[in-house]
Amino acid sequence: MNRAANRRATPPTTTASVVDETVPSPRALVLCVAVLGGVMTTIAAQLAFARFGLDLGAAWRAMMGMRSGQMRSAFAWWAIALTAFAAGFLIALVTRWLSRTEANLAVLSWLGGLALVAGLALVGHAAGAPSGLSVGAATALGLTTLSAAALLSLLGGYFATRR
Repeated sequence: MNRAANRRATPPTTTASVVDETVPSPRALVLCVAVLGGVMTTIAAQLAFARFGLDLGAAWRAMMGMRSGQMRSAFAWWAIALTAFAAGFLIALVTRWLSRTEANLAVLSWLGGLALVAGLALVGHAAGAPSGLSVGAATALGLTTLSAAALLSLLGGYFATRR
């Protein structure tokens, strides 16, 4: 009996993508999605930048004595930081919007997932190129990049979900 009363009390919506501002968005979930998406975007950007000659390992080589490539390395680090922040911000905005809409966007979600898998497959072919660094240096550089990307994506997601 309560269900029938609730159905009659709720007015029908005329548009499929009405955003209900009274429904709280799950902030922790939005931030986790923003960090994950930001890190994945940053990895793809790092591989794309390396293809264009913007090598993150140039700073490591500069510490070991070689002075060439410092400006390219600095630009690459700033580009990675900007990519992580912007990706975290945009992904958090979209996730927050999708969590508040009443529309059934299953087709859009599947298309987005398909585009993500295809993009990662394309980027994955470039990942096999050697970096010219030792194994320890490449590991330290990768962990530093991932940590910075996660932190900046979290920061971007925080600014997107701030009330």
